[in-house]
Amino acid sequence: SYLLGEQEFWSLPLYCNETTLIPRPDTECLVERVLELVPDQAGYRVMDLGTGTGAIALALASERPSWLITGIDQSGGALEVAKRNGERLRLPVRFQQGDWLEGIAAQSIDMVVSNPPYIAADDPHLTQGDVRFEPTSALVSADEGLHDFVCIAKQSYDCLVSGGWLFFEHGYQQQTELIQLLQQLGFEAVTGYLDYAGQPRNISAKKP
Repeated sequence: SYLLGEQEFWSLPLYCNETTLIPRPDTECLVERVLELVPDQAGYRVMDLGTGTGAIALALASERPSWLITGIDQSGGALEVAKRNGERLRLPVRFQQGDWLEGIAAQSIDMVVSNPPYIAADDPHLTQGDVRFEPTSALVSADEGLHDFVCIAKQSYDCLVSGGWLFFEHGYQQQTELIQLLQQLGFEAVTGYLDYAGQPRNISAKKP
């Protein structure tokens, strides 16, 4: 994909380079969960954290053009890629630099969706396949891959309105632990889902 400079996601041709993860088909499962569970409401405020190429945000915008979607990433290089994709596809997504939800007002958004870094630093998969060439900052998280989930979940609980949704993509061995974490933080209706290969891969939760 880096050699070609493009990867399809949700039938959208996305430009990509070495500053971003390569969008993967299994992440389309996360988009499916959002569209399945969240009704279309004009002005619905959505934050896509760690947006990378903008894949999730742009896929949602292609299906829900009335939503107010913002893609956030720490990487300036990734944001350039995401903005290029948004302009190319003419989809109304705003992209901005940030550290997860830092600086976002309390109870000001309706949904958070994220595919954050979730691989442990010593995971052998980091030396295999495409991930050998992808940015480590977008792959690896501390505390056995759970650090960024904890940060995002805590910030989301503050920033979401009552009844707001949180959606995660996660590693195939992390679902049970993340369900427990979200329940301990006070989220309700915490539910896990499988990816196309039948592996635990997504979680949805609601703020009461």
